[in-house]
Amino acid sequence: MTQKALVLKALQKGQKLTPLEALNKGMGMRLGAHIHKLRQQGYDIRRNLVKRGPSRVAQYYMPC
Repeated sequence: MTQKALVLKALQKGQKLTPLEALNKGMGMRLGAHIHKLRQQGYDIRRNLVKRGPSRVAQYYMPC
């Protein structure tokens, strides 16, 4: 299964992904690129900014 397919599967299951979580789950270091391609294919993927320590990180999810 490709990394992009793993990202899509996780999002469709209702998981929320940050780049670090995606890397730890074997989805690679290019979560933003996979999200961009999936959006181009018509998937409704949204982003929140969550606070992690002193900075904020993008967290991607699909609405129910």
